[in-house]
Amino acid sequence: MTVLQLANRHRLWSLALLSVILYGAIAILSWRFEFHSDGPSRPIIAVLLLFAAGFVAYWASIRVVIRQPADGHSLQMIVGVAVLFRLVMLFSSPIQEVDLYRYLWDGAVSSQGISPFAYTPLAVQQADAGAASNENVQRLVSMLDREPAMAQVLERVHFPELPTIYPATSQFVFAIASFSAPSQSSLLSRVFIIKAWLIGFDIATIFVVIGLLRLCGKPTVLCIVYAWCPLLMKEVANSGHLDAIAVFLTTLSLYLLLRLYVRQTLSHHMWLSMQTELLFISLVFAFAVGAKLYPIVLAPLFVFTVACNFGWRYLPLPGALSALVIGVMLWPMMPVKPLEPSIVAVTNQLEKHEVELRTVNESTELLAPATDPSLGVITFLKHWEMNDFIFLILIENIKPQSGIRPDRTAWFSILPESVRQTIVDFVASRFVVDSSHVPFVTARAITAVLFLVIALALAGRTVSTCDAPLVCETAFLTLAWFWLLCPTQNPWYWTWALPLLPFARGRAWFAVSGLVLVYYARFWLNYHWPDSTVLGTRYSGLAFYDFIVTWIEFAPWFVWLASEWTWRRFQGKENNSPSATGQHTTARD
Repeated sequence: MTVLQLANRHRLWSLALLSVILYGAIAILSWRFEFHSDGPSRPIIAVLLLFAAGFVAYWASIRVVIRQPADGHSLQMIVGVAVLFRLVMLFSSPIQEVDLYRYLWDGAVSSQGISPFAYTPLAVQQADAGAASNENVQRLVSMLDREPAMAQVLERVHFPELPTIYPATSQFVFAIASFSAPSQSSLLSRVFIIKAWLIGFDIATIFVVIGLLRLCGKPTVLCIVYAWCPLLMKEVANSGHLDAIAVFLTTLSLYLLLRLYVRQTLSHHMWLSMQTELLFISLVFAFAVGAKLYPIVLAPLFVFTVACNFGWRYLPLPGALSALVIGVMLWPMMPVKPLEPSIVAVTNQLEKHEVELRTVNESTELLAPATDPSLGVITFLKHWEMNDFIFLILIENIKPQSGIRPDRTAWFSILPESVRQTIVDFVASRFVVDSSHVPFVTARAITAVLFLVIALALAGRTVSTCDAPLVCETAFLTLAWFWLLCPTQNPWYWTWALPLLPFARGRAWFAVSGLVLVYYARFWLNYHWPDSTVLGTRYSGLAFYDFIVTWIEFAPWFVWLASEWTWRRFQGKENNSPSATGQHTTARD
């Protein structure tokens, strides 16, 4: 071993030790975020500073790995330390997150042989086992009596008046996690168990990333880009977001497709053999969509890749199978009939980013099945907006300002009021949309069209020049731009693109994993300035985050991204494929 290799190995171990210490400190502080803890006393800023330090260590680790010659020891060390990071964060309390309690509830409902789409948690919460005429509701109430921890879970479910929004694949994992927990398990034990299952998917993704790197002829030690990312320690190991399931299945389907492509270029495959493998790949992809809907945005890329490398004749059967399985898994979430207003009503508060869902007419009997299992998904798609930037600029320039308080008016809202009103009136009359929903729907339509153009253009790149690294880069850019154009840019949604980050060009993409954690400052601002203005501006805590902090978070980053793209164009590298250039810009940084 050379002196340089030895020095780099020592640096990497030192950075790993530093990261373990940082994650240990975060895990200790996480217990001050207990569900019933007082908001202002939560050490949000301290946690963010520790994650910032962890991100610096992560960035330095990537530079060390890139500069040292690859060897088997380094890869083993990277994977082992990645597992250690996750173990440290497994035994922490979720920081500013409650989604996990919905997973626990859904899993418990499924373990009773009842569809989690059939009854809202609120219906069970308000039911009395003796008075309930519905047998399934009686069983769920009886479960609460037998398992006190589940009663605690039910109290913590977010938006209990809505049915679940999570598709069948995720529900299966929730049910398995529920079966894994003994009936008398404490709430804390159940939290650790379901997080362990999700961490298992996250660790499995590391090995799929290693496989992708091997297929593309890139150093396998670049898996550190995914394996050591602090965002995963927060959003999977700490908060237990289900996205780990879909991320694993999506990355696996891409790996299987590219492995088939590489093998097909090396040897002749019989039609039946290739068709069988493509059917299996389409099944894995369908399960990914059944875990969370976002993988469907990669469908154009998968179609182009199969058509250009294997021929259009190979598409009908896998496409039909994938569509069939996706349809079956999403069927329980489909609308069955209009929601009965006498049973439950959902109202949207028009204040920026604050969707308050409440049940009206609480005296109404709520023991009947949810009349619309799609209500949760529809509410999410129609109303949710969080930590956005491009969508934010659009909607704030479409929304009429009349009736909106000055402290809720965005400083970058510059479109004349007459133009806004014309847009609202036109869309409302032409497409039969409630005028209060027009700004959101219009901004959604614009960003959807923009993304469709980007996705098709990116997928089209694989037609003339298709190789494994290019497909990985294209998949990354597709997922990245989908996230950037969403009205809901939650930090854990960025994990969708993380496995393919080693194939991205430019340092700017690397920075996103750290920048998105700024999102948690929103809670701190709301706790300390809920009604008073911040730093002499006209905005209180939430408005200050929406209209000021998001610009600090995203605007300089977009300038950085654009400048890198311009520089590559100036250097004449824009049209070079990843395989032609050998090593990406990011891999040299």
